[in-house]
Amino acid sequence: MTKQLRGVFAIATIAVIATAGAALAEPVKIGPVKGSTYAGVVKSETITLKVAKNGSVRVTLPNAPAYCQGGSGPVKQHTNSVPNPKTHQLTAKISYTAVGSTHVFAKVTVKGYFYTFGTATPVFQGTVKSTFTANGSRSCDGQESFEATKL
Repeated sequence: MTKQLRGVFAIATIAVIATAGAALAEPVKIGPVKGSTYAGVVKSETITLKVAKNGSVRVTLPNAPAYCQGGSGPVKQHTNSVPNPKTHQLTAKISYTAVGSTHVFAKVTVKGYFYTFGTATPVFQGTVKSTFTANGSRSCDGQESFEATKL
């Protein structure tokens, strides 16, 4: 092999490795897969993102995650989800009331993005932030990151 041919081969090898490394390192933002469901776990509760055929997303989290001791009775969830098709970002605001009441005792904000890593299963990576309004002390407020995978 000539010196010139070895140089061309070395440059081609470096280009292939650099391209493969860049493709593996960065997730690609995608929109939600229409007609699918994503599921993950937040504070031992299953969070579900159901994507309708028109692209709207409904987020379900049975209880507001509390970052303190204690518990509550049955709750009713009220969700408002707003996906942004241009940025593939989702913001969902969930308020919680006791069953039979209209007084909101907790609010949860879910924010994140829909991603795919190459040919892997699409995921939603986000954060959940809880704010409790009933006790006024904010001792149960908190937030955490989570990942929900397409089922």
